[in-house]
Amino acid sequence: MPYQQLILDVNPSAPTHWINQRANRGQLRRILSRHADNPIFTAEDQATLDSLSGVRRTRLRDGRWAAAEGLVYDGWDAAVHLVDPFAIPPEWPRIRAVDFGYTNPFVCQWWAMDPDGRLYLYRELVGVGQRVDQWGPEIVRLTGSERIDATVADHDAEDRATLASVGVPTIAAIKAVSPGVQAVAARLGRAGDDRPRLYVLRESLVRRDPVLTERKAPQGWAEEIEAYAWPVSGDGKPQKEAPVKVDDHSMDTGRYAVMYYDAPSMIPGTVQEQVLDTLEAW
Repeated sequence: MPYQQLILDVNPSAPTHWINQRANRGQLRRILSRHADNPIFTAEDQATLDSLSGVRRTRLRDGRWAAAEGLVYDGWDAAVHLVDPFAIPPEWPRIRAVDFGYTNPFVCQWWAMDPDGRLYLYRELVGVGQRVDQWGPEIVRLTGSERIDATVADHDAEDRATLASVGVPTIAAIKAVSPGVQAVAARLGRAGDDRPRLYVLRESLVRRDPVLTERKAPQGWAEEIEAYAWPVSGDGKPQKEAPVKVDDHSMDTGRYAVMYYDAPSMIPGTVQEQVLDTLEAW
């Protein structure tokens, strides 16, 4: 060819996505297609797409570049908050956060804090269909020799005891939704240095889960956050009391991590005391 070419195959995202904006400005050629254009598209595929709801249905089934109505974290900007992977300095404090699940996703996130107090999500494990005693050894393996200050987790006592038995002691997460959402939103905003205080590393997702892929469910923070929305009333206005409880497992887990750092006074007892209590209970 007399010139270079780059061909992209993408699903629609938010209208503000750079690909959509460049296409709208005529800076690249866009060929629109729908699922029905695929000659091997089946009735089962159609049923999967028909089962979607909200902005994911609009994007994946209808093929429209659409924004979620009433986004919880409308300050999220992938162009700003998603950053290229880098080696986390070993001296940075690190924690893990865990949300239990089996049919619904199990999530473990690894977070680090830089000297200026910014948080970085640098690793995320997401999947379904495994027991906690199966996830535990993988968490240990992925952590390796990293120094982890604490692991905050959902409150299920049996699951926490199981993690402790395989070398992952936990403390109970602060699960208050409204304060947690406000804390995350505050970190997404720009601070005095014109930089946010929360970042997510690209490729932080350890691997994609095939069952969730088949469900066309979002996997990981960067995918969940763009459809994480408030419920909408009959008049079309968002009801900002509690977010819609759909595809929110990474969002919950990240909220636990942020609240560990931003609301330490709400954690009963010291980290050491809670770890000892967990081990003793087990």
